[in-house]
Amino acid sequence: MTESAPQTITPRALIAGFILAMLLCGMNSYLTLSFGVIEEGPTIAALFFFAIFFVSKLPITVTEMVIVSTMGSAGGSLGFISNFFAAKAMTGEPYSLFEMAAFSIVSSLVGLIMVIPLRQLLILRENLPWPGSKAVAGVIRALVEEGDPRQPKILLAAGLALIVWVIGNKDGGYGFFPVETALGGLAAYGGAIAWSPFAIGGSYLMGLRTCVGFLVGAIALMVMAPHLPEPEAPHRYFWPGLGFLVASGLVSIGLNWRSFVGAFQSMLALGEKTDDDDPVMSGRTLGVLAVLAFATATVVLNQLFDLSIILVFVLIAIGGLIQNIIATRAAAQTAFNPARVMGILLQGVTSAFGGKSIAMNLTGAGFVAGSGAQAGLLTGDMAYGRWFKVPSRYQFWAQCLTVLPCSIVAAFVFQQIHAAKPLVLQGEGHPAPVAKMWAASAQIFDGSRPLPDGVWDALLIGGAVGVAYTLIECIKPIERWLPHSIGIGLGLVLAPSLGISFFLGGFVMWVVLGGWLKWKDVTLTTIAVASIVAEGIGGVLKPLLTLMGVNPQ
Repeated sequence: MTESAPQTITPRALIAGFILAMLLCGMNSYLTLSFGVIEEGPTIAALFFFAIFFVSKLPITVTEMVIVSTMGSAGGSLGFISNFFAAKAMTGEPYSLFEMAAFSIVSSLVGLIMVIPLRQLLILRENLPWPGSKAVAGVIRALVEEGDPRQPKILLAAGLALIVWVIGNKDGGYGFFPVETALGGLAAYGGAIAWSPFAIGGSYLMGLRTCVGFLVGAIALMVMAPHLPEPEAPHRYFWPGLGFLVASGLVSIGLNWRSFVGAFQSMLALGEKTDDDDPVMSGRTLGVLAVLAFATATVVLNQLFDLSIILVFVLIAIGGLIQNIIATRAAAQTAFNPARVMGILLQGVTSAFGGKSIAMNLTGAGFVAGSGAQAGLLTGDMAYGRWFKVPSRYQFWAQCLTVLPCSIVAAFVFQQIHAAKPLVLQGEGHPAPVAKMWAASAQIFDGSRPLPDGVWDALLIGGAVGVAYTLIECIKPIERWLPHSIGIGLGLVLAPSLGISFFLGGFVMWVVLGGWLKWKDVTLTTIAVASIVAEGIGGVLKPLLTLMGVNPQ
């Protein structure tokens, strides 16, 4: 699975990648707080670069596509850190713009440094399948080799139309289009179809099993609704879903024990000599950068976030290295990235080393969101970059360029989102399932705020169901016929209308368009990308338009 690529990097690739990284960062900051899932960015960046420069006289090269995809991945992944900001806002005073940007920068720098050993261990030493990287490589190959002229037109037309839809809807927009359509008597229990481009169009990238899982979660919520505090909004009682997600994630880690044993064996091999025909940098340069990154992280976390120096070292060692190896290796082998659960586990580690307060405890999850996202995704980008013979140093330094601007973008966009619709743990607001999971966990570790009555029962029941279902799901002969546990878990914490829409979108995209009408995969991927981008850009634009005084809502 290799291709020869011109060993050059162009200004247009760097400029486009830079802009797309910031765009995807802002977009995913909104999406992760609205849906709990994001599209990290490499496929979106590749499609947009192709659409912009398809008519250029200068041919698009594989190297350009890889660089733009890598930079897009960096910006898109940093949007995940908004969950950390949101969890803090749900449990106390939100961070300032400077604090959020500073945390994003230092955690990302630690993550980038960890990419070097991760690449040595998981790409050069081991022959892992990297399913996500293969998907990106397939899109790049299809666009560069086939050069389908229809894809830019589809991307532009669908993207613009759907952005207009999002900005014009009744959820903080101009009020022209409906947000959802009630489903008769089920509306009393949250039953509706949400007209969300992300849920309907973006469902294609999640797979049909996950979409069916969303439906199962939505149905379960509506069944429980009559017995919950707010029957019309059953997703606000997220405790069963939280128990399901955490338990399912932990069982998945246990079922993939070989990957994690291999991860620890990989750590033991860190000191061994390797034959790297494409080193990212010299050992001396790596040492200097590591010292600078770790020292900067120590100063920022100690002075701005009141973490002890010992706790900072623990976070760098466990959060920066060990959890990154475990999570990245799991994603490389199974396409399952246990970031949500790893965040909770690192919260436990933080608490065990003295960070018991909610604010301090959340830094464990924040470190996963910052360093883990950067390290894991750039390592995956390095995999397809190596297949295409693109120099690893190109990818590494291109991603480094995005850290500062995307950290500022993530902080600014979060401020606007929180100002337009405050992030709350209970009550009406953004769904933010990952942030709520981390905020609730921080309260448990802190112990200063008693949980509502019945919460532990709900957590235990949801956890027991999550354990049982995930064990059943691992039975190979029936796995393909079962709804995916990730979809069920998220369906239990999102509004039923979104769960229903994810299913309808998956059915239309996978069964009707892909199965019955035989539409090409690249076309369906383009539609999905347009839908995701439209939801993200439209969602970010609405509070900005309000800030500018041109949004009547």
